Amino acid sequence: MRCRALAVPEKGKPRAELREYDVPDPGPGEVTVTISASVISPGTERAFSLGLPNTNATFPYHPGYCSAGVVVKTGAGVSRAKEGDRVTCRLGHRSAWTLAERDVLPVRAGVSFEQAAFISLGQIATQGVRRARVELGEGVMVLGLGIIGQLALQLARAAGAAPAVGVDRVARRLAAAKASGADAVLDASAPDWLDALKTLTAGGPQVVFEATGAHEPVAIACQAARRHGRVVLLASTRAEGPFNFYRDVHSPGLTLLGAHAWSVPERQSQPGAWIMDEDMDCFQRLLEDGRVRLDPLVTERVPAERAVAAYEAMLTWNTDMIGTVIAWG
Repeated sequence: MRCRALAVPEKGKPRAELREYDVPDPGPGEVTVTISASVISPGTERAFSLGLPNTNATFPYHPGYCSAGVVVKTGAGVSRAKEGDRVTCRLGHRSAWTLAERDVLPVRAGVSFEQAAFISLGQIATQGVRRARVELGEGVMVLGLGIIGQLALQLARAAGAAPAVGVDRVARRLAAAKASGADAVLDASAPDWLDALKTLTAGGPQVVFEATGAHEPVAIACQAARRHGRVVLLASTRAEGPFNFYRDVHSPGLTLLGAHAWSVPERQSQPGAWIMDEDMDCFQRLLEDGRVRLDPLVTERVPAERAVAAYEAMLTWNTDMIGTVIAWG
């Protein structure tokens, strides 16, 4: 079997290629999957492709980690999936590949391939909201309305946030958040947005999610939270610089929470921290019953033949991009 795959040939160059490879047969504990859809995760994939701080990609880099398809072969000892199963995969932008069975998860009947391709992204947002322990009626702000921030805003609202407020500088992202059910959205380029936030949340949100991946907004997130609030670092910060911990964390008595996707427990869920598979299944259930909406977040659907152009647009900082779906089958 042959497959097509996106590749970034050189570090720091906003250029991509569509290459062909032989798909290896599955060994023990492995499955081969043909992919129907994959989703570009702009923040992470741009950072690794361009070699930004806190990344470690080797080149040529084969980007992506969010896809869905059908199992076509299984190796010895596989129990997690069988041939013909619809699965979500921790796999990049390829039309097919062989991977460890632990990196696939069966897809529920009410979830489409396109929706299933978002499940890895959903796990990132789900574990962050769970880590924050959002309580009914707490004000929540999400700073940065890329795909992770959008999902976190919806999940926080589903968890009982009131109000759930989205903040960004890009009009398309603000509109998508409003269409997805945000109680309010604020333009971060407006000089009085922090005052408006405090009015909306009766003095400031109890929980703030920093979802930009930039360095400077971490301080802004801390300054936006009310005293004794929680600030969740949901995005991976791709820069280094000074931070005034006394002013921004110590003095207001904040709790600063790191919420990297891989910081969850490996084997057993616990309150506030579930294992990855259970977070992924939780996200599926919310998709299935309509409590998480993806349609407002899909800004483009492209066939594999147009994947290179879409990917290069992302690498050149297309801020209008939220969720780009690549159709492989």
